[in-house]
Amino acid sequence: MKIKLEKYQDIEKLKKYLECELLINLEDCDAKTKIKIIDFLNGLVFQKGSLKKINRNEYEVII
Repeated sequence: MKIKLEKYQDIEKLKKYLECELLINLEDCDAKTKIKIIDFLNGLVFQKGSLKKINRNEYEVII
């Protein structure tokens, strides 16, 4: 599943995809928003899951 996020509030889109493998695209985010989203994703996968950088703007999230 590929999801494109543009602002921090877009992380709400992730709720319905928990327990899935996601490809998150952050190319339309500014630098500050990217940092906030990546921090959120790190917290989300901390106990169970992984976060892998695919390229400059894409991350694979496994929850």
